[in-house]
Amino acid sequence: MATTDEQSLIASCQAGNLEDFDPLYRTYIQQIYGFIYRRTLVRQTAEDLTSITFMKALQKIDSYSGDKGVFAAWLYRIARNTITDYYRTNHEHTDIETVWDLSEDNRMSETLDDKQAYLLVRGALQKLEPEKRDIVMLRMWDGLSYKEIAVITGKTETNCKVIFSRSLDWLRKEIPLAAFLLLLFSPIRL
Repeated sequence: MATTDEQSLIASCQAGNLEDFDPLYRTYIQQIYGFIYRRTLVRQTAEDLTSITFMKALQKIDSYSGDKGVFAAWLYRIARNTITDYYRTNHEHTDIETVWDLSEDNRMSETLDDKQAYLLVRGALQKLEPEKRDIVMLRMWDGLSYKEIAVITGKTETNCKVIFSRSLDWLRKEIPLAAFLLLLFSPIRL
């Protein structure tokens, strides 16, 4: 749920005071950049797409409605669409479904105590269907609520919960307990 300050800033932006977008930008820039970086793995591309995401958000701030979901989920949806557009227009040979794969980001693997377990987790996540992998990553890596994930993916909150739960059940069977615990409890953040 958006704070009163956040709601006031959004209302001010919608009233034409676009300078009030800066605090919103500062609040969400790291989260959105991390989300995009984990899907592109190129710092410059992630920076560019993050800028595009916030430009789109600023241009479309009038279309935001708190009734349809929280502001953060709205931003993530714009970021997700921006990434998809990027791959469609600039990398026709890239399978868009692979954009949502867990990357081989060296910094991420260095944060885990057991690199072998990391490889097991990564391999298992790659076996999940893209939709399931996306929901798992949004929940675990991006720390989003089911409500936010529902807004981003266009699914119901209940559907997201079921997909996440079933995906975790499958992962629990697919990888050893130690690797599964790393998946659940490691602070995997960029």
